[in-house]
Amino acid sequence: MSVERLRVLQVVPSLSRAAGVARFVYNMEHYHDENRVHYDFMHHAIRDGVYMHEKRYDEELKVRGCSVYPVNYAGDDLRRFMHEVHEVFEKIGSNYDIVHCHMPNSAFCVLREAELVGIEHRVLHSHLNNSSDKFLHRLRNAPLNAIGKHYATDCIACSDDAGRFLFGSRPFTVINNGIPLEQFAYDSESRKLLRSELGIKETDPVVGCVGRLVKQKNYPFAVHVFAKFHEAFPDAKMLILGDGDDREELEGIISSEHLSNVVILAGVREDINKLYSVMDVFFMPSLYEGLPVSAVEAQAAGLPCMYSDNVPRETDITGTGTFLSLDADIDKWTKTLENAFNRGRLTDNPALLEQRGYSAKANAELLMQHYERLMESK
Repeated sequence: MSVERLRVLQVVPSLSRAAGVARFVYNMEHYHDENRVHYDFMHHAIRDGVYMHEKRYDEELKVRGCSVYPVNYAGDDLRRFMHEVHEVFEKIGSNYDIVHCHMPNSAFCVLREAELVGIEHRVLHSHLNNSSDKFLHRLRNAPLNAIGKHYATDCIACSDDAGRFLFGSRPFTVINNGIPLEQFAYDSESRKLLRSELGIKETDPVVGCVGRLVKQKNYPFAVHVFAKFHEAFPDAKMLILGDGDDREELEGIISSEHLSNVVILAGVREDINKLYSVMDVFFMPSLYEGLPVSAVEAQAAGLPCMYSDNVPRETDITGTGTFLSLDADIDKWTKTLENAFNRGRLTDNPALLEQRGYSAKANAELLMQHYERLMESK
């Protein structure tokens, strides 16, 4: 193994299996060329030494030879977060050629510490087209993002929309959210077995949502739309994959809509790739996104996809999705959902995604080449 290989520290919000950013960096590590690059990771998904997510990639990455540096969650105690980030960089010194930060709101601290220890190449990566669903948080994040960009020497985004949001007129490179396409291809046997496990009949229409249970994903609206749809199609089910701080609130909304027997909160599952085969339609009425990994996964599974118009149009890679304003009448949403069901599964999607550059293997190589160009520009 070459001693000349690059050392890159990936800094992410978490390594939860439910998080799109975590799945992206995991895929990049899984498909990397170990003769050319070594990846380690830092995240802030612990509270007082307790991990915030039960199902995570930490241990698997350690087994693969990666170091993982967890620091305390910034949202609980910013000073403690900054202190622990400082301690990590004091420990690792300038052992890394590149620090790649996927946390714009925390880059002011992470990339500054990287500069202080002499790490020359500091990458800031935009994964969203907004910084928060709360006005006061957006006000807070604006100066933090500006400081983070000051310490960044290179800019990457998951989409043009996400890049323009964070970097404005500053040049940035788009690296697609590639996934292992073959793992998400429709599987009739998985559909049969998992529907049986979840108590879903083969003929039941299933609306699927995937993502953290947080305000950004707009689950209360999704449940409200489904409730109206369920009136017309009483056999319909809703399958929600993910977990988060808003779970209890969402359970209350589901109960108030009298949907507890038909909305399945399945949590975080390690067989998420197979669970897309259970679904018939993928539904994402988010308040904001960048280019969500889950939408790429859903398209790879051949699902008709329905999005709010807050989701970037670039998300519709295969040209088969539908976008609708959150201000549209509820009847229009339910009719659009019905039309999506009627389209059926789209078997050409995996080939289209491959052609358009969304395989994890291809994107791991593109990211590697980007890093190598950075090193050549010294």
